This record gives sequence, structure tokens and C-alpha cells, in this order.
Amino acid sequence: MIVAIDGPAGSGKSTVARTIAQRRGFIYLDTGAMYRSVTLACLDNQVDIADTEAVAHIASNSTISFASDNDQTQHVYLNGKDVTQAIREERVDSAVSLVSAIPAVRECMGDLQRKLGEQGSIVAEGRDIGTVVFPHAEVKVFLTANAEARAHRRAVQRDGGNAAQADKAVSSEEEKQILADIERRDKMDSTRRVAPLTAAADAVQIDSSNLTVDEVCAKIEALIDAKSSQNSSEGKTPQKAEISQQTTKQPAKATPKKKVKTTSGPMPWWGNTIADYHAHQIPEFPLGARIFRWIAISVVAIFSKLMWRWTVEDRQKIVEATKERGVVLVMNHVSMLDPIVAYLTFVALGLRIRPIYKDEFNDQGPLGKILAWVGGISVRRGTADLKALRNAQHTLESGDSILVFPEGTRIKSDDEPVTIHGGFALMARMGKAKVLPMAIVGARDITPRGHHIPHPKKVWTKVGDPISFEELGIKGRKEQAEAMEKVAMERVYALRDELRKEHPGHF
Repeated sequence: MIVAIDGPAGSGKSTVARTIAQRRGFIYLDTGAMYRSVTLACLDNQVDIADTEAVAHIASNSTISFASDNDQTQHVYLNGKDVTQAIREERVDSAVSLVSAIPAVRECMGDLQRKLGEQGSIVAEGRDIGTVVFPHAEVKVFLTANAEARAHRRAVQRDGGNAAQADKAVSSEEEKQILADIERRDKMDSTRRVAPLTAAADAVQIDSSNLTVDEVCAKIEALIDAKSSQNSSEGKTPQKAEISQQTTKQPAKATPKKKVKTTSGPMPWWGNTIADYHAHQIPEFPLGARIFRWIAISVVAIFSKLMWRWTVEDRQKIVEATKERGVVLVMNHVSMLDPIVAYLTFVALGLRIRPIYKDEFNDQGPLGKILAWVGGISVRRGTADLKALRNAQHTLESGDSILVFPEGTRIKSDDEPVTIHGGFALMARMGKAKVLPMAIVGARDITPRGHHIPHPKKVWTKVGDPISFEELGIKGRKEQAEAMEKVAMERVYALRDELRKEHPGHF
């Protein structure tokens, strides 16, 4: 089902859409944030807003995505950077109408919005959702409020208060300025040549000036229920969102490690794409893929054990850490043997783990398909890859684990600068999982400098103690993630140093 909520700035569209999506388990599509992100990109890159070609170029070359944390707060990412607060700044307010009026920008954003809408049941809000983007939406609402009420809500929001309550005292001068901006934007939005702000002919109009958020939501949810009942009576099956940007918050439950939560049902035997494997859990894979996985595991296990005689210290910590649900395993990365050792260690313990790998491998012939068959999940580095995050979250919730190399690429020398990619902390937080550090030593030696063929060597690995967000003692989400990234990698390197002391001369 598609629920389209249109209306002017400050009418409460975002708050209402977000609330309904959370309650119903629908995808929340914040289209206004997309236009604001393009506007911010233009301002940050000093692009003249009047240069429509330059602005359109920015729009078509920007990556915009959404992700929600544990308390269902949605974050907006522009080219991998969290811009949730930045897109609400006054400078963006003043320019966003000009940017959103550019036909090429609206076409680009509209295409992206429709693609997101294909993922499942959504609540979309904006200024032309019901008229242009989703003209066939089952439920259409035009939400408005008088300009004074909208100005006060926006002033409260900008001052850090709860716009849904709008009961916080704010500067009268600032509110007057916001009122003037809103009136100016209303005029521009309603008179622009492309996709002007107007209610769809079949939209239900709701004035929220004197209504609470719950009252507005109740009216819209009544429309949703009525449409659902109509669909049921006509024999239509409601569409279920497989990948949701907002999900109904439920109390955390311990998931038995061998119980798998089926999210989409078994996969077809033929015609599956790499993305299909990423979005399903391993037990849902076709029989052929599962047979291939076990053949590959057997062959690689025998060969790698004979060739490199690798060992794992304290592997019982893996069993203890995965009793309730999966973990995010992080380790240093010095060779292609690293993921093999971690993967096979979990298999030997009767557990499943899915490696995260860069999506460039998907373009390298059959390699991407092979990685998908063994359970790998690709991620687009440098961006907030929502699909990868959701796939990882579902994996952790199912009881399986995730393997991440935060260094991103193989580190071939201790003198080589290292950039830590912190997405693993977000994965762990979304999946309510612990982070488990692990280190490997000796794997760099298997291919000496100047050689391309691996040599037989001895390799050692060691597992550390799991790290939970609670033990960090930090409340802020951003600060929590940063602390987890720092602490986890410090423990990985500490384990590595311990192994080097035990086995001097090996790297």
C-alpha cells in the first residue's frame, strides 16, 4: 500500500508520516529531506542555485539514503555523511524551493522515490507525492495548517524542541522571520511551473492547525484501515515491506542461535540475482546454492588447514557471545586468508557467519555470485548503504553473525596508513548485537614481498571478549558509535600485539 501525504512546509507532514510508518511497519519516505540534501550539496560546493544545469548535475551525482537507529530516529545521509541536522539549517530553508523547482532535479528525485516505493508498503510525504510521484496511491492526504501555526512549529524544531508538541517558548523575532519565509515558500511552491503545490483531486484534506499529532494520525490510519478492508473484500493481498526504513519498535528478545527468522520465504530455484541472496538468510537459499556452499567449505577447509595450519585461540568465546543472537565480528585484514579462517571457525562451531564485502567484487565475473552463494553481503563503501544495513540487521536478528573488516582493504605493511570504516558499529546497534574482536597474525607472511603465489606458513588467530554498547557507558547515538569503533579496533590491535609477542617475527 502507498500512503501519499502532501502539504505545505510546517504542516506536520514529516512527523505524521514518520509516526504512521513506525506504527504500521511501513517504509517512511522523506522526500523533502531528499531535496534539502541536494540543496545542501549545492551550497557546500558553492554551486550557483540559479545555474540549473549545475544543480541538476549535483542531483544526479549525489547519493541520498536513510537509516534508522534503535529508537527509530531516521537519519539522512548525503554521499555517506550524516546530514540530518544540516539540511534543517536556515540557509537550506531559504534555497530549497528554488532547487526543488528545477525540472531536472524533480525528475531525478522522482525516479529515486518511485524506486524506493517499489520496496514495499510506504508512507511518502512531500509537495507533489499524490499528484506526480505516486498518482495511483491508495490513500492520499493533503495536510495543511495556517501559516502562524506552521511557523511556530518550525521555530520550535529549529530550536531543538519537539515540533509535534510545539509548546516550547521561542524567539518572537526568529518566529516572524520563519513566518515570512514560509509565506514566501508557499507562494513559490503553489505558483511554480513544474509540479506546483496542489491537492490531488481524490485527496482527503486535513487541517492540522488545532489538532494533535495523534489526532491527525488517527484520521489517516482510519483511511488506511478502510482501504485495507476494501482491498480484502476485493481479494487483493496487501503488499508487505521487505526492507523497511522504519519498523515498529519491539522489546528486545533473545534469539536462539539456531533458530532462523524467515523474512521473505524460500527463494526460487532459478533466476535469483546477487541482491536476492543478500536479502535472504542462508537456510532460505535454493538447494543448489546450499550444496555449493558446503562443497566450497569442505574443499577450502581441507586445503587451508594443510597449507597454513591455522589455529584459533579462545574460540569458546564465540560460542558464549552468540548464545542469544549473532555478533558483529571485527578483525584486522592482511590477506585473503583472513575471512576464510573466521568463516570456517564459525562453521566448525555449528554457527553461520556472513562476510561483508565491497560491491566492486560483484562486477568481477562469477566472483560476486560465488560470494553471494556462500552467504556474503556486499556493501557500497563510502555511502550509508541502507539495503546492506538492513540485510545485516536481519541476519543478526536471525541468530547468525556478520564479519566485517573495518580497515576496508588488506594492510600489507605496518607503515601503511589505516582508515577505519565505522559502519560495523551501526550494524551492531541496529541488530542489537555485541561486537566481537578477533585478530590474525602470520597471514601476511604467506605471500612474501615480490611473490604472487602463497607459501605454506603457520597462521595464528585469537578471539577477544565481546563488547556491548551498554558497557561503553555512553548515551548519545553518535558518541556511542564512535566509542564502539574506537574500543573495538583497540582490542583487535591488542589481540594482534599479544599474538606477535607469542610468535615473534610473524605478521
